[in-house]
Amino acid sequence: MSLTKNEFKSTLVVSLIFSLRLFGLFVLLPIFSLYASEYENSSAFLAGIALGIYSLSQALMQVPMGFLSDKFGRKKIVMLGLIMFIFGSLICYFSKDINTLIIGRLIQGLGAISSIGIATLSENTSANNRASAFTIMGISVGGAFIIGFIIGPFFASIYSFKSIFILLFILGFIATIVTYLYYPNDKNEKINSTKIKYNNNLTQIYLGSFFLSLILSMMLYTYPLTWNSLGATKDELPIIYLYIFLPAVLFIYPLVRYFEKIKKIDKMVKAGWFFLVLGYLIYLIAPKNNYSLYALGILFFFGSSVFNSILPSLLTFNIPNNLKATSTGPFYLMNFLGHAIGALIAGLIYMKESYLGIQNSLFIYFISILIVIIWIKIDLPEYKEKNE
Repeated sequence: MSLTKNEFKSTLVVSLIFSLRLFGLFVLLPIFSLYASEYENSSAFLAGIALGIYSLSQALMQVPMGFLSDKFGRKKIVMLGLIMFIFGSLICYFSKDINTLIIGRLIQGLGAISSIGIATLSENTSANNRASAFTIMGISVGGAFIIGFIIGPFFASIYSFKSIFILLFILGFIATIVTYLYYPNDKNEKINSTKIKYNNNLTQIYLGSFFLSLILSMMLYTYPLTWNSLGATKDELPIIYLYIFLPAVLFIYPLVRYFEKIKKIDKMVKAGWFFLVLGYLIYLIAPKNNYSLYALGILFFFGSSVFNSILPSLLTFNIPNNLKATSTGPFYLMNFLGHAIGALIAGLIYMKESYLGIQNSLFIYFISILIVIIWIKIDLPEYKEKNE
């Protein structure tokens, strides 16, 4: 079944706002660990805090912002979140020391709207078309990934690291205007209960969100530093990220759509785990050179792209209709908590060159593969549409 005109319009608007908002995270990830250490009073650990505090504040605010949107309407709370992001971006731009940068990143993250966007999209699409809608969102987020990872290093090298925060200010302002003019009308039921009925399915999905963001944050802190150790310069990072992201965009999202049509998306879940494990194993076992590092990046983003498409759609099949944003809140709480903890762990590990005789970057990749194995053991629920 194809998306209707209204479904397609709602999907495009929400995807645009969602991608512009997440761009604020993606544009900084590939270079943050390289530049944050140059601020006054900075250290590897404080750079990790500056990277992770954004995700931590996002995590803390997902449920409150989701609940407020269930109670007072999606559009109003989305605009509030975007305004907070704009204000935080300005603080980051004017910061000179690492502590002020941390404060700005904290305020950027307080405007947590991810759960609201997912709830809006689930309300404006039918169950049969939902995976397709989230695949379109996944493509837009993937595009934000690619553009962010190219523009971030480009802006930092041509202009300055601080110039990125002005870019975020502008994009936040554009997202606010789009929200005001085109955000879909509310279709949620007014809440009469504040209780979320948890079950094993939701627990597995929430933990999946946590594990995915945990390994993603650890990867994106470590990966550019690993390239740097092999002699790659900051100016080369845009091309490197283009090489590792483009295959996922070309192959993974069409595959998700195909397996949705034949109702075998569960096979893609297993493929996602396989890609992640294989990527880590290749780099841990093979010679440490450009080829093995490219293989790690490509396979990692094969796997992460699978779950970026499937997890949000899977979530919507397991939450109550009258508490969609509130129930989606814990999903993004765990998501951003994973980002925060991953950045802090990576920053702490990079304070020493080796652990137990293992180089710090290899130690992080080894921890990451253990996390994926734990995730596989916990599993995810069957991808099954609910009747609406």
